[in-house]
Amino acid sequence: MENLSKHFKGVAAKYLSAVDATPRSHQHEIGSNAFIRILGNPGSEKVFFEGVFLYFDDSSEEPLKATGVLTWYDTRLKQAHRNPEYRLYYRENAVTQRMQEGDFCVIATLPDGTLMVVVSPKGSTSEQQVKWLFSIDQLPLKGFEVHQVDVRRGVSVVEAMILEELGIEVRKDDDDWLGRIIDRFGDRFPVTAEFSRYARETCDWGGCALEDPDAALVAWIEHEEMLFRTLERQIVQVRLDQGFEDVESFISFSLSVQNRRKSRVGHALEHHLAAVFIDSKLPFGRQVVTENRATADFLFPGQKEYDDATYPSEKLVMLASKSTCKDRWRQVLAEAGRIQPKHLFTLEPAISPHQTAEMQAHRLQLVVPAQLKGSYTPAQQQWVQDLASYMDLVRSRLA
Repeated sequence: MENLSKHFKGVAAKYLSAVDATPRSHQHEIGSNAFIRILGNPGSEKVFFEGVFLYFDDSSEEPLKATGVLTWYDTRLKQAHRNPEYRLYYRENAVTQRMQEGDFCVIATLPDGTLMVVVSPKGSTSEQQVKWLFSIDQLPLKGFEVHQVDVRRGVSVVEAMILEELGIEVRKDDDDWLGRIIDRFGDRFPVTAEFSRYARETCDWGGCALEDPDAALVAWIEHEEMLFRTLERQIVQVRLDQGFEDVESFISFSLSVQNRRKSRVGHALEHHLAAVFIDSKLPFGRQVVTENRATADFLFPGQKEYDDATYPSEKLVMLASKSTCKDRWRQVLAEAGRIQPKHLFTLEPAISPHQTAEMQAHRLQLVVPAQLKGSYTPAQQQWVQDLASYMDLVRSRLA
């Protein structure tokens, strides 16, 4: 597992003031003397950084992106009688045009000297996830919270999903496995059910799914992600070596790689959840068709019981599965009309209190791996279920 410090060195964060968010003749200045801790002391010079600006919100498929140069300097350099006042100067761009007073802002330093400026709406899931990623707990009333990235912070498959949304590619392959994967599947992508089964067969995490379903699920997902990226790197490299006829062909291939990654994670999650339920001897149906052709990913005890109007509704339980959800959780509300509350399992960390309050109001119960509960606020943790407690609920309903 990689460390976050491989991708980022230092972080500064604050909620933007009106002055921060409002440009002066299409120019911005932001900063703090505390930035010296992550940017160094510019002294009597102007230091220039290449910058990547991202507006990271909950409604867009990917963040709005812009690039530009940031200048780090002492605004009082010619005022020898006054103490230094250090600021970052940058010109307006598509991202800064979106930001508003109150937005959450992170300025992070990358190992190559680039600065990444990430802006998220206050109270959004995107804000909560950036805070969780960079271990930002509380912000001062004024100024920036500045710290070095903890070298002990690992990058799991969940952190990697956030990083990749921010445009940071995380290396998750392992060449030691390539020969074994090729021997089993050849130079092709197998169907996801087959690949997920192989991941469970070869995952050596040393536990029992029956005793610790949360740990088993996460271990299987992590291991499959490594196996998939190892095979993907081989297949993609062969295609790159062959070359492309034109730009459109390359773009089409690139999009297919990204789409395969996203869809595969969702399918893999379903396969591993099913394996946990089978190991625990829980009766269930998959892709159960309910009212108005809405489909429930998992329904306990199964399709036959759900379709039987005489079967007690209080003995029915459903579970939707989404590797990430954001606003897509509302799709679950149309599924399995006989069942209340509905349950949704996700790998999405740090969903905003606003979103989980909406879920509660619609009688949708969130379920996440136990390892991710810490990404939620203490109040949310009292409500969010882990997989083991959800399975206990199923057993009690079916008894």
